[in-house]
Amino acid sequence: MADYVNKQVIELKEVNEENQNRATRSVKAETHLSDRRLRLYRLAAGCLGVLCVLQVTLNISLRLAFYNSGNVTEERDQLQTSYNTLTEERDQLQTSYNILTEERDQQQTSYNTLTKERDQLKLIYNILTKKGEQLQTTYNTLTIERDQLQKERDDLMRKFSILKQTCPEGWQKFESSWYFLSTVKKPWRESRQDCLERGADLVIANSDKEQEFLFSFNKRAWIGLTDSVTEGTWKWVDGTPLTTPSYWYLQQPDNGGDNPANRKEDCVELNTETWRPVKAWNDLSCLLNRYWICEKRV
Repeated sequence: MADYVNKQVIELKEVNEENQNRATRSVKAETHLSDRRLRLYRLAAGCLGVLCVLQVTLNISLRLAFYNSGNVTEERDQLQTSYNTLTEERDQLQTSYNILTEERDQQQTSYNTLTKERDQLKLIYNILTKKGEQLQTTYNTLTIERDQLQKERDDLMRKFSILKQTCPEGWQKFESSWYFLSTVKKPWRESRQDCLERGADLVIANSDKEQEFLFSFNKRAWIGLTDSVTEGTWKWVDGTPLTTPSYWYLQQPDNGGDNPANRKEDCVELNTETWRPVKAWNDLSCLLNRYWICEKRV
């Protein structure tokens, strides 16, 4: 646009110079004309120059208006196209933004869910870890107890094997003791002496099961219970006093009752008659002959 205006100005200057040259030549050629004619000619030349300037200015204005009108329309169209393009891109960006926002919200929800699940799993892990440690402690304790029991069992098996190999014929095993039932009868003191010589002593009954076992011999036999030291104070041969359970037969002990022929009854036999649960003890004179039962603990 600026180049076009400059070009028009240059053309206007050239026209003016040409008119001035013509006027000068006319003046030189007609120097003989009068001053009035010269003034008229100069006035006409001046008017012509003014008209030329006006024409050039009008042309420039018209061209500028036409040029500007074309450029504005083109720029408007370009701007409208750019606006439409930007509007479309904005809509696309808005759609993408909405999608990303939705995805972000979904991701946030998933993250919150995973965080909650992680915390729950961490809590469960801590509980299981604590239980695992407790189980490990229990396992270690049980392992120690198992080893101890294994050792005790091995010791018992070894002792049992030794006893089985060394125990004389005629002995019977019950729980943790060996028992010997005599085949002859003797007084209480001689019966006990026989047991001592066998590395045992007269039997001591400690439970219902043992009492049932002794009664199964079905013999009137001495056991290791006496009040020969202090009348009425019954003690076992190992010096321990008689406590429950006790298995006295009905109305026993009676120390012979009212019959002097029964003499003093300071020793106890296992009777073959009983009241349940196996109440078969009877006090008797220590001088009488009875079978006897020896006990040897493993």
